[in-house]
Amino acid sequence: MARNLVWKDLTALPRYQNQKLYLDNVLRLVYNSGLVSHSLLSILAPSSGFCTAVEPIDSDQYPFLLGQIYHPVDSVSARMVFLAPGLMDTHPGFASVLTYLATLAGNWGALQVLAEVSLHSLEEEILHQAGFRPYAEQQIWKLPRHIYFESGKKNWIPILRSDALAVVSAYQRILPGQIQRVEPPPSFPNLQGMISWIDGKVAGFAEIHFGPHGILIDLFTDPALPDLDEYLGALLFQLPYRNTREVYLRVRSYQEQISSALERVGAEPGSRQKAVVKKLAVHYNAKQTFRVQGFEKQPDVTTPISNTDINN
Repeated sequence: MARNLVWKDLTALPRYQNQKLYLDNVLRLVYNSGLVSHSLLSILAPSSGFCTAVEPIDSDQYPFLLGQIYHPVDSVSARMVFLAPGLMDTHPGFASVLTYLATLAGNWGALQVLAEVSLHSLEEEILHQAGFRPYAEQQIWKLPRHIYFESGKKNWIPILRSDALAVVSAYQRILPGQIQRVEPPPSFPNLQGMISWIDGKVAGFAEIHFGPHGILIDLFTDPALPDLDEYLGALLFQLPYRNTREVYLRVRSYQEQISSALERVGAEPGSRQKAVVKKLAVHYNAKQTFRVQGFEKQPDVTTPISNTDINN
């Protein structure tokens, strides 16, 4: 039966260090955090939002299966971080780990759990067996250090709090409905990114994740936007820290125009992935008091009102 990671488990963690199956591109590409440090964080600082679970198994080298989840404060979504060891990715015990972590996320207030997994991989099947369902296909592109389009004609500036309504409006206009049902619009003031304007309207905006090992960009542009190549070149040219870290762009299948532009600038395509979601059941007990009119015969002309408790 799956349980939380405890202190006595830490001595075995170095065996898993190079056996992670990442399920979150931000942590994989931007932070590349070690398995031991992240697992230790879940013990030392439960309020960090990280939780690591284990499922004991009969193995001399690996005493348990390992999984981790992350639930940001005030977010409706929790995210799967990794599973380990990767060489046992067909083990049925992983379903127990995933189910246990999803239950914890529901107890914390999450309404769903998200993950990113390589297309047609064994871990995709594991997640499917644990109740995860796909809602988008995507690909991670690695951008070259230099893009040789005219980048000076377009301008990208940091997103400000005053841009909130324009960004949300653009998000709702650009993204398909099935994506919006899983991924709500960016929240302020937490959104970190850049925005470009054309004739007083949003030409596009980029949600950017900066970290010590890389930069991951989610770019949102209207499919009919002209001069996309120039906008892409300008974004990379004006991007902070681009010369010191690898830059990646996450492109969904409905953004083919961005994929075509990336091909033209020599970006390196990564493996195709699926974004998957597991919806969590919400359990609650509500007690409400209703005022119900009494119909029994009364001696006077006034109809009495009685209080009735109804438990839902």
